[in-house]
Order: sequence, then structure tokens, then C-alpha cells
Amino acid sequence: MGKTKRNLIYQTLYQMLTLVLPFVTAPYISRVLGSENTGIYSYTYTTVNYFMLAALLGIETYGTRTISRVRNNQEELNKAFSSLFYCHVFVAGLCLIVYMVYALFFSGVYRVYAIIQALYILAELLNINWFFFGIEEFKITVTRNLVIKVLTIASIFLFVKDKNDLIVYITIMALGTFISQSFVWIFLRKYIKFVKASLSEIFSHLKPMSVLFISVIATSIYRMVSKSMLGAMGELSSLGCFEYADKIIRMPLSIITAIGLVMLSKTSNMYVNNNKGAVSLVGKSMEAVLIFASAIAFGLCGIADNFAVLFFGSEYAYTGNLIEAMSISLIFMSWNNVLRTQYLMPKCKDKEYVIAVWAGAVVNVLSNLIFIRLWGATGAALTTSLSYFVVSLVQAYYVKKELPVLEYLKKSAVPFAAGIVMFLCVKCIGYALDCSWISLFLQVLAGGIIYMTIVLIYLKKTNSYIYAGLVEPFIKKIRTGK
Repeated sequence: MGKTKRNLIYQTLYQMLTLVLPFVTAPYISRVLGSENTGIYSYTYTTVNYFMLAALLGIETYGTRTISRVRNNQEELNKAFSSLFYCHVFVAGLCLIVYMVYALFFSGVYRVYAIIQALYILAELLNINWFFFGIEEFKITVTRNLVIKVLTIASIFLFVKDKNDLIVYITIMALGTFISQSFVWIFLRKYIKFVKASLSEIFSHLKPMSVLFISVIATSIYRMVSKSMLGAMGELSSLGCFEYADKIIRMPLSIITAIGLVMLSKTSNMYVNNNKGAVSLVGKSMEAVLIFASAIAFGLCGIADNFAVLFFGSEYAYTGNLIEAMSISLIFMSWNNVLRTQYLMPKCKDKEYVIAVWAGAVVNVLSNLIFIRLWGATGAALTTSLSYFVVSLVQAYYVKKELPVLEYLKKSAVPFAAGIVMFLCVKCIGYALDCSWISLFLQVLAGGIIYMTIVLIYLKKTNSYIYAGLVEPFIKKIRTGK
């Protein structure tokens, strides 16, 4: 198995593990804590998340890209890592100080929760995942995350017993993140040595990191502004439902994110060496990603009503409506991820990327001001899909001369149509049967068969690399038993 394929597997596992915790514990936590406490957690975590993003200051993308460009030269690698990390500590340290001032004097009734959640910012100060991503060593982050996540899940089931245990839940979540980010330092000395760096070298990273941070702020607005507005308006129960809908939508996105992070490192190195195969990789990734995204988006939309009630409880029936409203955003987010991580970022087109995400952010804020007042959490969910659609349009405009955007759209037409057919069939099954785990299973089974049949026929007729390189060899193995 090639290194890229191994890294894709590792990074997919890593991204899924970062979201598997809320998915595994969601049915338990939603019932034990209730929608109001879930809303309180979402509101307080959203607040600390602003400071976490500021602490990172775009280093995850910038650091990965910088490290990947010098990874073949040990001296340059030591120098780049050292100066980057010193810069990161300076920024994250300031953010931690400012957050503690907020937590102690301005967090009101949520003061205790806010103080505990300072662990999140301390964890980001120690975050060096970007280094391992840059040198394409993804296995380390996966194994670390697996151990910590399992322990975190076990702790939640052991110690969170009723609605009075919200503070216990918050502590477990924050402490788990801190330990996870700290543990990876054990492996660092194998790859790097700290060297002295001048102030000019350290702070030379601030400007490019700040440019990417501007885009990070804009991207985070799509998620956090909606939650902050719902929380500020006292819609804590609706916010609890929105929180779970958002988590469900973003779980499959973890696979897309995994592909993007691996390809960011790979294509950055390819573009530096003038490798023309990088553009071809973008096209292959786009085709695979849109097939996957269409299946999940329309599938989730079809089963949302039954899934929400069965998985979270009847108190969260509204979550199903929110999943339906947000599901289409998966397709837009997937499109954006491929263009961002496999073309705009490796080619250092930071300006174009920033403009695209801020266009979506402006639409997000303006739409939320209108739609939340009209339709509450449903308005926030619709705004999410609209915002990512705007980002897709702007990114497509900037890359249309260098990449075959129309070809990407043509290749996505059949998977998109297959998704609509699947959605209609799944919905009909849901309406015909009572809400139960059996009916949900039948919906998933029927939807999967319908979508896969249509898409596989299409891939075979078009002689797609996906069919020739993945499906056909798999079929041969089944037939031969090897």
C-alpha cells in the first residue's frame, strides 16, 4: 500500500475519531443532561471556541504547508518548526490570558464552566498536529487520539449520571482534549530538534498566519454565530437540537477533511517541484468526494425524522427538521474543501480563499439576523447551507481559468440525480412505516442499494478511474477469493 493511501486511511480515522465521541455518547448525553443543559454546553463551548481559533491563528493550514515544503531538508525543518512553534506559543499565550480575564469577570452564571474550559486553549497552545501532517506522519496522531477518545467515552458513561453532572461532562471533555494534544509531544524528538530563532524569524510568520486566520474566523462564523445568537435569545432547547444536527452533518465531512489534509501536504510538495500531476489529482478527488457527499447528504435528508427521534429521543424530534435543512450544505462544504486544500492553499492563493470565505460569512451574518427571527433554529440551519453555497460560487469563479470547473459539475450531475431518487424512495418508506429501528434499517438498506446501483452503472459506462482502480479490483477479489 502506497504512503498516500496509508495516510488517507490514518487521517480518515483521525478525523472520524474527533467526531465519534459526540456521536457515540449523544444518545446517552441527550437523555441524561436534557436539551437545556446541552444548549448551555453548546453556548459556553462556542464562546471558548472563539479563543481557541484565535490561539491557533491559522497555524494548522499554514504550518502544514510550510513544513511540507521543507521536510526533505532536516536543517530547514528544524528551523521552520522552531520559529513556527515560538510564534504559536506567543499568540496562544496571549489568548489564554485574555480568556481568563473573560472567564473570571464577564462570564456571569457560567463562570465555573468557563474557567474549566480554559483547558481547551491550553491544549491548543500545545497543538503540534500541523507538524506531523506536514511530514506526512499521520499514524501518530491517530493512535494517540484513539486511546484518549476511548478513555473519554468510558469516563462519560461512568461519571455523568444525571442533569446535575453538566460540570462533570464539561470537565471530561476539556481534560480529554488537553491530554490528547499533550501526549503527542512524546514522539516529537524523533523528528525534530529545537534551534534558536531570531525575533524577525519568529514574527515573520504572523502576517501569513493572520491572513489564513481571517479565513478561519469567517469559516467559524458559519457555525458559531448561529449558536451564539440562539443562545443569546434564550433558545437553549432549540440550540441543543441545533447542536446535535450540526454534529450529525459534520461527521461524514470528517472523511472529506481527511482527504483534504493529506492532499494539502502532498500537493504543496508537488507544486513546489512543478509536478503537473497535481491538477489531475484535484479532478480525481473532486469526483470521488462529490459521489460520497451526494450519497450522505440526500441519505441523511431522507432518514432525518426517524433517525433524530430514535437516536436522541422524542425531546429532539426537531433535530430531524434541522438535519434536513442543513444536509445540502454537505455537498457545498465538500466542493469547497477540495478546491481549498488541493489548489488554493498549495498554490498560496490565500487572498482568493479569504475573499471566498468572507463572502459566505457576510451572507451568513445577514441571513441569520433575518432568518433566526423568522424561523428560529430552522432559519439558522437554512443560513448554513446558503453560506456554503456562496463560498462555492466564489471559489469556482477564482479557479475557473486553471481548473475544469464545468467538467466537475457535469461529472456530479448523475450522483446528484441518484441522490434525489434515493431521497424520494427513502422518504416514501419512512411515511409508509412506523418510526422504529427496523424501518430506519430498511430506509438505509434501500437507499444504499438504489444509490450504489445507479452510480456504479454510471462509473462503469464512463470508464471512471474509481471503477477501474477500486471497484473492479474489489469485484475480482471477491470472485477469485484472493
